[in-house]
Amino acid sequence: SSGINAEYGQHYYITNNLSTMRILGPKVSNCFFLLSCWGTIMLLLLGIFFQTKSVILLKDIGYDEDRYESAALTCFIAGGIYLVIGVITYWQKVVNDRYSALEPETTTIVF
Repeated sequence: SSGINAEYGQHYYITNNLSTMRILGPKVSNCFFLLSCWGTIMLLLLGIFFQTKSVILLKDIGYDEDRYESAALTCFIAGGIYLVIGVITYWQKVVNDRYSALEPETTTIVF
């Protein structure tokens, strides 16, 4: 179904499908989005450092070449998982922005 919001003078199409389903609230989606961005960047950089056999990681891994490759692959997989979570939370941020545009703004009066 479609609706017209006369107050804003714009057409809004709200359907009960996946693109408009609210799973996370605005604060949780913002928090998860920031954490997933940070996690993706950190794990991808750590994976690159493991893949290039960075000297600073020698204490953690030792001299075993296979452990460097295994650790790099693990970091890339975890970074990919964080990226997927980031995409989902970004989608929730967009959905929350759409819903907040539909809701009338409230004004709090403090005495």
